[in-house]
Formats: sequence, C-alpha cells, structure tokens
Amino acid sequence: MTLPRAQRITHHAPPGSLLKRTTAPAPRIRSIETYDDRAYLANVRECPCLVCGLDPCGEAAHVRFASAAYGKASGLQKTPADRWALPVCGMDHRVAKTAQHNRNEQEFWASLGINALLTCHQLYAKRGDLVAMRAVVMVTIAGRGKASPDFLQNRG
Repeated sequence: MTLPRAQRITHHAPPGSLLKRTTAPAPRIRSIETYDDRAYLANVRECPCLVCGLDPCGEAAHVRFASAAYGKASGLQKTPADRWALPVCGMDHRVAKTAQHNRNEQEFWASLGINALLTCHQLYAKRGDLVAMRAVVMVTIAGRGKASPDFLQNRG
C-alpha cells in the first residue's frame, strides 16, 4: 500500500516574500529619562539635608533605584533624571561610612523612614518655588520614621 503524496497546506509564495518588509515601522523602544534641569538642582542644593538637617545641604543626591509605582526606570551606571534628586549634604551623600553611596540605597532611605521616590515626586512638583520646596523637605524631615502606608508591614 502506498501513501498519498504530501500536499501543501498554504499557497505557494516566492522565496523571501514572507519576510518582514523593510518599510515596516521600527518597534517603539522605551527611552531612558535624561531630562537635565540645572535650575531645579540649584534649588535642591539650597534645601536642608534630609539626613542631618544641615542648611543648605549643598548637594543633590540622585535616587537610583527603579520603581514601577512611580514610573522610574533605572539604567546601569547612568545618572537618573534630575527630577529624582533629593537634598543631602556631602557627608551623608558620599563621605560617611553610612552615606548613601556607601551602602544599599533602598536600605539607606528605609533606615531614615523616608519614601525617597514620593519625596522626589513632591519636591519636583514644587520646582521653581524654593520656599515651597523647602517646606516639602521640612515636612519630610519632621515625618521621618513615622508609620505611613508605604512603610506599614504585616506585624502578625
């Protein structure tokens, strides 16, 4: 008994005709935020340090970790957009043993009881108004370590 010859299921197409067209639009690639705002950074540097209260702090510390909740991406070895900067003095930013750059950054902010990304968001919303920016920082300093919905954990 002989089997029937295999039949083509689809119509015959010339070689290469089923490949992607070169005129097809390129896929959208999510770009990394690179917004540079020197005037905003200058105002951040005029605010008190979130760690020790030194006024003015003199430095703007960029928050580097990512968060989908705040729409913040993280690029390896890339400085985040200036909107993700907070006022921290040089000692607490770079120099001290417990400085932001000398330990896990999320642990650094959690140990202070500060939601860094929320504070960045609030601070950037007040950009251009130094008095309002300083008020945001003062309220954040006053609320350090107090329980907030972002820091509540199950304590069973």
